[in-house]
Amino acid sequence: MTRVLAAYREHFGDEELPTVEQFDAGYAHLTDCDPEIDIVVIEAGDEVVAYGRTSRSGDDEGSHDLVVFAPVMPEHLDRDLFDRMLAAQEAHLLAGADGLGGRSRFRAFAGHPGPGLEPTGEAAWLEAHGYEAVEWGAALVRPHLDDIPDLALPDGVEVRPVTPDQMRPIWEAHHEAFRGEWDFQEATPELIDAMLAEPYTDPTLWKVAWAGDQIAGQVKSYVNPDENEARDYLRGYAEYISTHRDWRNRGIAGALLAMSLVELRDRGMTEAALGVDTNNPGGAFHLYTKLGFELRAYTAVYGKPVA
Repeated sequence: MTRVLAAYREHFGDEELPTVEQFDAGYAHLTDCDPEIDIVVIEAGDEVVAYGRTSRSGDDEGSHDLVVFAPVMPEHLDRDLFDRMLAAQEAHLLAGADGLGGRSRFRAFAGHPGPGLEPTGEAAWLEAHGYEAVEWGAALVRPHLDDIPDLALPDGVEVRPVTPDQMRPIWEAHHEAFRGEWDFQEATPELIDAMLAEPYTDPTLWKVAWAGDQIAGQVKSYVNPDENEARDYLRGYAEYISTHRDWRNRGIAGALLAMSLVELRDRGMTEAALGVDTNNPGGAFHLYTKLGFELRAYTAVYGKPVA
């Protein structure tokens, strides 16, 4: 499955390499998907060439997101297989869903040429089935770690080394920062456990800004040595970036990101990458490109009302 997902991502311009260790950590803490019934593996001969995974999330009003996801090895990616997998996943989700509210929808993801451009491949196939693009994500890369600007934090805000007892509150603050946005997730104990179990977690790379006892902002970088070896580069990820609502538009995210890039450079990395919601209300996409990150690939988030 990791091999399929890696090839599928690379086909659409995203070089991030998943590992078995990451799958193990993530699947050990699933709350919206039961691997026994919600995952199917597709083989050609004795080779895994695709897999399908469905998941469900809901709110107190009975509305749900029913998520379909089916990465396929590029050489097996065709319309007939796509249509069959999509129909099977939708039917499976509906069969296991109770009390769907009026705002319930299917959700899917597909590589896309970009906003305003004609969809191709899976994006076009999804639209043929009534899906519409509702959000956009982008994979960005800073191809070098030269000329990193020296950006200052606001007065009264400082970066402190992360201690073990702070890791859970830091993750909780990260999720709380996105409350009210389209992909918000409550910081449940299970979700935080999953974040803490990430195999490449290295809090010595994190840049967490404090204003007294309040977490004002954070960038939680990591390095995937398996990816670097396989791809033959030295890349660090400056990810999981957030700013407390009371501290937005004060330059905190930019300053922490610049510090993170310096830290990655000092650890021997020569480039950095991150993912971003292009509609982020804080203008994150513009900030990152201003700091030298370049667009590598778009992903469209698709939705379709549940009939």
